[in-house]
Amino acid sequence: MNDPAVELKDVSLAFGNEPILTSISIRIPKGALVAITGPSGCGKSTLLKISAGLLHPDSGTVTIEGVDIFNVSRSTLYELRKSFAFVFQDGALISNLTLYNNLALPIRYHYRLSDEEIEKRVRAVLDDFGLYTERRLMPAQLSIGQRKLASFARGIIMEPRLIFVDEPVSGIDAITTQRMVGKLLPLRDDNKVTMVMVSHNLDFIKSSADYIALIYQNKLFAYGTRDDILKSEDPILQGILSIIVDEQAIVAEEVLEILSESPF
Repeated sequence: MNDPAVELKDVSLAFGNEPILTSISIRIPKGALVAITGPSGCGKSTLLKISAGLLHPDSGTVTIEGVDIFNVSRSTLYELRKSFAFVFQDGALISNLTLYNNLALPIRYHYRLSDEEIEKRVRAVLDDFGLYTERRLMPAQLSIGQRKLASFARGIIMEPRLIFVDEPVSGIDAITTQRMVGKLLPLRDDNKVTMVMVSHNLDFIKSSADYIALIYQNKLFAYGTRDDILKSEDPILQGILSIIVDEQAIVAEEVLEILSESPF
């Protein structure tokens, strides 16, 4: 784990008197996919946002490619952020822009390209994700799964070296899950790309993660390779994984109910 892409040292955060994360230290190696998992409410998504510099911890440091992201100038952080992407759990597409313009926005913001060059780049990504025919639709006109795919497509359109992904396969049907996995796994296998992912879908984690960070009761309970964590004989660790499996089953049932009622 020499020369990490991301490193957190003794990171803590509380909201009022309620601890959210306590003394978290993780080194994320370059070129790996690290899955952050744990029971609901343990602070997974909060940890992801801190790791990406979207949320400031109460204490501790976060470095990305050797840069202390909470102790640099705005211009330095701006340049660094061109090289990484954050894919939100709910998609976070801009509601008053079409799908096409949601993907074109980061390119227009960061680079001076002609409309023809932007169109070529956006079309290539939309084609790759099977979303080109929906390019003129607004986010509200897309299904939950399409919004998830679109958010991921927007994230990678800048060809980032570092990708933060929050629950990429949560709340979507099996077919869309396969499409999402089909886009994630090639990036995982690219040693120039590092991914940090929050998920409570252990089946997905088993098939995708190189390392697993297990958060429990707001602390880092275990961190190691996928096999180290999943094949551990520690009864407490296995008990935590069982909680996650049970929660995933409940979520799956709720998703089926939502999808059966969805007009899309």
